[in-house]
Amino acid sequence: WVGMWRPCIKRAASACLSRGQTRLYSTQYEYGCTGSGLGARATVSFVTGHEVKTDLPSKLGGKDEHPQPVELVLAGLIGCEVSTASFVARHMVPRFPLGSIAFDYRASRDGSAPVSLPLDVELPASPVIRTVTGTVTVTVAPSAGEETQDRVDELKRHTGARCPVHRTLAAAGVKFETEWKLQGR
Repeated sequence: WVGMWRPCIKRAASACLSRGQTRLYSTQYEYGCTGSGLGARATVSFVTGHEVKTDLPSKLGGKDEHPQPVELVLAGLIGCEVSTASFVARHMVPRFPLGSIAFDYRASRDGSAPVSLPLDVELPASPVIRTVTGTVTVTVAPSAGEETQDRVDELKRHTGARCPVHRTLAAAGVKFETEWKLQGR
């Protein structure tokens, strides 16, 4: 669809470019939300009309009715990598015939820092996510021929370089220990 007029989505892009240019949308994206909470639970509403709720486990003062905020960071990473990998696969030369992609990720951090007392004493550890570990299983589209692990590695490399959530976490010092593998290997 490069070169074709597409309707502009005001939330996602401020301008569509004219026929013949390779960039279809503005390079500046903005996101917005509002939120409120009571106790350990929060409700966040996005400008797109979606809503998400968070909570903590009961041992940390919550009711364990919704995902923890850190779990949503991991979910955001997976969601972003899925869509980015789909984009990358379409633009690899030759095109990578991506079927499905399945993630099994874990994130780890020191759990003592957020609940450390007294408040006016230096934290015993940093509360940041330190590592993301896991596997990604890539399946080739049924109508496609054979693919190689080298091409899956290329898909991983380009996805990590372009995924906004991956890059944000990496810039914050998160260490990625993930393996992308071709289904059946």
